[in-house]
Amino acid sequence: MSVRAATADPLRRALLSMLAAWMSERYFRTFRVAEREGEGEGFDAVLTQRERRVGVTVGALWEDADAVPGVPGFGEELAADLGAAADAGYAIWVPPGAELPVEEPRRSQLRLALARGLAGLEPGERREVRLPVTLKLAKIQDDGAYVSVSGALSREWTRISEGVSGAFHLDARALHRLPSEPAEVDIVVSRVRDRAALLHAGELTDVQVHDYWTVSMLPADAPPGVAVIAAPPGVDPEDGTVVRRQFRRHVTRAVEQRRGGRSDLAVLVLVAALGHIEEELATAALRGMNPAAYGALDLIALAADGRMRQVLQPRALPWEQPR
Repeated sequence: MSVRAATADPLRRALLSMLAAWMSERYFRTFRVAEREGEGEGFDAVLTQRERRVGVTVGALWEDADAVPGVPGFGEELAADLGAAADAGYAIWVPPGAELPVEEPRRSQLRLALARGLAGLEPGERREVRLPVTLKLAKIQDDGAYVSVSGALSREWTRISEGVSGAFHLDARALHRLPSEPAEVDIVVSRVRDRAALLHAGELTDVQVHDYWTVSMLPADAPPGVAVIAAPPGVDPEDGTVVRRQFRRHVTRAVEQRRGGRSDLAVLVLVAALGHIEEELATAALRGMNPAAYGALDLIALAADGRMRQVLQPRALPWEQPR
């Protein structure tokens, strides 16, 4: 996957806007994305803070960024649905494993649901959009008290299994992201258990629940439009081997840019395919590296699910140094 493929323009602009706003809030200084031709010489992009230059390397923690079906044109279609509201910048954070439909009417239905979710957002605000999905629950036998689960609900299998009578299998692959609120997760779990209580051995039933996608409004100075941030459907966010490989590759590239460019601060900003940023593996990947490999970098930040997280903390900041 090429660097340019990993940082296609809408995604790249969204990450840079989020990074500038996050750094401004964190360090109580104003950072802006440099827009002039040639400003990013030596780096993927540059932020400015008064006379200081912040060199930025941008990367994605997934492979085959060009092989994401349904994404081309979706942002433009959604911007048209938003009408005048599309004068602001927005992002759609497609959960890992989810695919944007290419056929109608599913594509238009998704566009309308996401457009409603984006309505009324304030700069920097994020929101969960509920999308109806159907899970398949089958009772395998009367003996036992166990529900095997595939999909995003698999981490809740012990709770789902509590109190059930018999052995079941729940195909939850249609659900890609659980809600952030524990009470909402409880509703999903209860709905599955209620349906399980009605089944006899050999029976199959549908369970109607919701998938929870994240949408966000980018900072106020972000370029207008809708950035669709999606990894290929086959990407497994829990595959530590892929994450470590991609992480090291981008760290190496960022160090090379630092040595070849001019900056007061060198930042690597990454985007990950995650349902929730708390599930990120980049911090663990950093701990497994030799510090000499990333010593030239000042800051590593990760974007996922509409939020930013610090992975590598700066040892020193240029505005804290005596002149």
